[in-house]
Order: sequence, then structure tokens, then C-alpha cells
Amino acid sequence: VFLTGATGAIGGSILDNLLAHGHEVTSTVRSAQKGEEIASKGPQSHFVIYEITLETAHQLEELAVGFDAIIHCVMPSFDENGAKLEDLCVDTLINVGKKTAETKPVTVIFTSGCLINGNTNGIMDEDHDDTSRCIPFVVPRIVREKKIVNASSGNFRGVVIRPSWVYGKSFVDQWIKASKTHNKILAHTGNNHIPFIHYEDLAEMYRILIENHAFGIFYATEPEAVPLETVIERVSTLGNIHEVERIDNPWAHTSGPYGFFIFGQSVDQQIVSKRLNDLYHYTPAHKFLDW
Repeated sequence: VFLTGATGAIGGSILDNLLAHGHEVTSTVRSAQKGEEIASKGPQSHFVIYEITLETAHQLEELAVGFDAIIHCVMPSFDENGAKLEDLCVDTLINVGKKTAETKPVTVIFTSGCLINGNTNGIMDEDHDDTSRCIPFVVPRIVREKKIVNASSGNFRGVVIRPSWVYGKSFVDQWIKASKTHNKILAHTGNNHIPFIHYEDLAEMYRILIENHAFGIFYATEPEAVPLETVIERVSTLGNIHEVERIDNPWAHTSGPYGFFIFGQSVDQQIVSKRLNDLYHYTPAHKFLDW
């Protein structure tokens, strides 16, 4: 497996899961120090020093060709350069996949996200996928997703996975930590539904998809979204936090200590991960309210 983003929270979890199940993984890293950390995970864990930029993205064609699976797990910036870089990466990954597919099966997984569905206006699963209410700054991902999936043919399998709000190692944890540090919960107004997925369950989903040579779009969520009021009550109880401030301008706070998850609270999403259960009988082992 060829893996980008292995030093990040999600990518690192994917790496650990794959290694634990006997897969051989080559990860991209930015420095020799990070490479040593990757290599220390065992003889099946390899690395290549490579930073994905607008100038170097084309090098993926040489680095990733010939692998059984390619997992792209790099979160770009949401500015113009970030959009250009992700466009270039998607086109390059498709080229790599097609070249590899000439001689062997290959699965290419592109990591997207749940914000592409926007406000779902009720329960939504992959059979009723709708991106018409996509959050504006991620609209360009609609085209990228279609490119990956539509490239599927013969030995080539294009997969898009849309993680919901990851907890255990990501933005949700930053928000909880800030709430404890400041002894105050800062949260969006209203009671929107928030879809969650534990980082270990998400990593398991990636493994299932490559081992089954899957293709298409897959949501990555727990069976039920959680109302924001319930999320606040849970964090308040566990952290013994009694002050709650509700805000209606979450974007203004995303660069602060509470982080990006506070924006996620402004989107009402009842997303259900149906395909993984229907095709591979997989249900997440964790539940946010039990965490």
C-alpha cells in the first residue's frame, strides 16, 4: 500500500491498522526524522521522503506506480493554491492507477469529507447521496470525487471515502481540550445533528475497502448522528464544565483554540454509513456518547 499523509492523525491511524493486519506500507514523509518514526513501526513499514507541492505532485506518478492500493490522505488548505494542489494530485493519482491497472488490480482511495453533503435535511445515505447543498469552500471536491469514481474500469477501482467528524485524535479532541482548558464550552447556536467516527473505526474502514477491492463513494460515520445539545451535555459532564457560550459566527473562531470543529457544529448532518454495512457487514466498534 502507498500512503500519503501518514504522519497526520488519520493517516497515522490507517498506517497502524494496515501494519497490524500484515500489510506492507510505504508512506510519504517530509523529513528523515519522520521517516525514522515510520520505519520504527516494523519491517513492513517503509518511507520515502517527499513533500507534495504544486511543483512536486507529478512525481507521484513515479513513486506510487505498481502498488496494490494507493491511499491519499492529505488535507489541503482551502485557498486557491490548496485547490490547485488537490486537483493536480487527483489527476496524477488517476494516471498512476491506470498505469498500474495495465498489469494488476489497483484500488485508489481519495479522502474527502462530510461537508460536501452540506445540510442534509434529514437522514442521508450513499443510496441517496446529494451534494447540492455542499458547503461553498469544498464545492470543487465534487468534481474531484467524480473523477476518481468515474475512472473505475477493469483493474482500476476508484474509491472516495467521506469521514465525518473524527474523534480520538483530531478536531473534536481540540475542541474538547479547549473547553476544559478555558473551563467553558464554546458552541454554535441551535441543535444541529453531528455525525462522528472514531479514528480506529475510520482506519478499519480504509483497510476493508482496499482488501475488498471496493469502488464508489463511502460515508464514514457511526450509525446515528448526535444532536449538538447532547454533545454539549456529554462534554460538560465529563469535564465538569458549567459555562457554555453559544455563538452564531463559528467561522470567526476556527483559527482560535477551539478549532475547526466549531464550524462543523453549524451544519446539520444526519449521515448514515450504509454501504460499508450492506457490502461488508461492517459497523463501527465505538460510539461517541460512550467515549
